[in-house]
Amino acid sequence: MLGRALDEAIDHDFFRWFHLARYEAPRRLTDSANWHGFRPEGPKFRNLVTVNLESDHAERITDAKLCLDRAFVEHAKDGAFARDITASFLRWVLPGEDQARIADFLTEIGDLGPNVIRMAGRMAGRMPVPVSPKRPSALHRVYLGSDKDVECALSGKILRISNLQARDGPRAPEHDWIWIRVFLK
Repeated sequence: MLGRALDEAIDHDFFRWFHLARYEAPRRLTDSANWHGFRPEGPKFRNLVTVNLESDHAERITDAKLCLDRAFVEHAKDGAFARDITASFLRWVLPGEDQARIADFLTEIGDLGPNVIRMAGRMAGRMPVPVSPKRPSALHRVYLGSDKDVECALSGKILRISNLQARDGPRAPEHDWIWIRVFLK
């Protein structure tokens, strides 16, 4: 969706499936860019997930960021939903050739298809937890919280995953965030 019209991007299945809605008015940034913020409408995930987009003067997306509460990512049950929105976000924002370049990471986080939530009924209410490889990829180590930051060059864009601590001191999942950002070079 990078480079596409904002209206087209937010009319995509990704936004409908996760019930993403604006949570505040767009804001003007520097260089004629605009910021747009979205969150799930449902109360359970509303404060755990944010999708931030930046658009240029022609309202074409130049930057997309998925922000996840670290405790949500690490939650024993709800972590499957965090993996689902992560995989879905990456499929939404990246073209096929870039998805192929990060296919190992998508497998590591347990990409079970378009939406893992669809499998819940067939699994007696239990969400599958992916088996971590002995040597996780750099992207997966950051997603797991083991490493702080990683950047991956793709075709004309950058994928960056970063862990952000809300305070100094030891890592505390209940206060930390993970950002998965894709932006044009």
